[in-house]
Amino acid sequence: MTEKTKRERPAFNKIISAAIESHYNNIQTNRPMGYALMAPNPLVEIAYAAGIQPAFPENYAAVSAVKHLSRKYCETAEAHNYAPDICSYCRNNLGYVYDSKENPPFGGLGRPDLLLLTSSACTHYFKWWDALHEIYKIPMIYINTPRVMEPQAMPDYYLAYAIREIEAAIIQVEDIAGTKITHEKLSQAVTLSGEVVDYWHKLLDLQKAEPCPVNLTDISNALFVLIALVGKQEGVDVIKTVYDETKQRVTDGIGIFTKEEEKHRLMWINIPFWFNLGLFGYFEKRGCVFPLSDYTQYIWGTTKMDGAKPIESLARKALEGELNSSLDDQIEKMLVDIKEYHIDGIIAHSNRSCRVLSVGIPDAVKVIQKELNLPSLVLDGDHTDERVYSDANIMNRIEAFLEMLG
Repeated sequence: MTEKTKRERPAFNKIISAAIESHYNNIQTNRPMGYALMAPNPLVEIAYAAGIQPAFPENYAAVSAVKHLSRKYCETAEAHNYAPDICSYCRNNLGYVYDSKENPPFGGLGRPDLLLLTSSACTHYFKWWDALHEIYKIPMIYINTPRVMEPQAMPDYYLAYAIREIEAAIIQVEDIAGTKITHEKLSQAVTLSGEVVDYWHKLLDLQKAEPCPVNLTDISNALFVLIALVGKQEGVDVIKTVYDETKQRVTDGIGIFTKEEEKHRLMWINIPFWFNLGLFGYFEKRGCVFPLSDYTQYIWGTTKMDGAKPIESLARKALEGELNSSLDDQIEKMLVDIKEYHIDGIIAHSNRSCRVLSVGIPDAVKVIQKELNLPSLVLDGDHTDERVYSDANIMNRIEAFLEMLG
């Protein structure tokens, strides 16, 4: 029965699509415009408070992959001597920079006026932004924070250091934008960011319901709001719409399937294959849903933002999130959530491009198997470079995994 089921995607996806299109229109028209790292980046709220339009090369790389332009951009970057083992987000963006830019998605990413970088990411990103700095000859603002190996026992001086970094960055942004970021402006941006985060937490909590109200593709789509629109009223309005519709689905008992049709609740670890999101549709045909993913759960929106303490909130944001914590901390969170979300199988993407999320996958899967005795599958691939993706191999392994699930 489930193989014949064709579900209607939640209506909020159209609203998110409109917000994405509006964002890219703003990138083309609003100035100054700065490329911002997508890691938990406090410079996004600071940029909005200063009237700077942030743009996100990582998101555009994902868009390029969805449009199957990743091969073209990666090959262009490699022709300019960027090695194939560099993160494909980097190669997509750098390939776009050197490309002729004929009919790019959403009209293109545009030329930036400044670069906004935080250390809460992998080392590739530092060199990526360095390359952009050399290409465009524009100012770069960098927030440096220590690696937080034990979040529950973080030393006080970590926060004090991050606060000084935020204060210094604000001065730099004011100088570049030629404006004063008042306490009121910053507080408003952080307050709006906090409202987005609060709705996001409530949205993720709804995914515990049975049947699961929306799938990972829908949550990943909504993730755009948490990354690109924090600090804006538009972000609050969109994420509230997403939450309200999802809550109503839970109230009405509406899910991807009926409760009887929902056969398996799976967890996806690491970034999805952006060029093949249809893979999740294949799982749906087999009665499988993905209520949980570390990618949507532990990287963004992990910090409660307080408009009464804007600088401290931004400093905490810079310090927190999966990209800046230890593998042990990540595994502990997964073990708790796997139980709360009633997960009965694990699929992990060993992502050749994202070392920071992939280096601990064998250990994480081993611990989950030992502690919870769950079936698991590790898939080798890349989040945007489909040249290293073998559909036949992936599907054969998925079929074997589904047979094991029963």
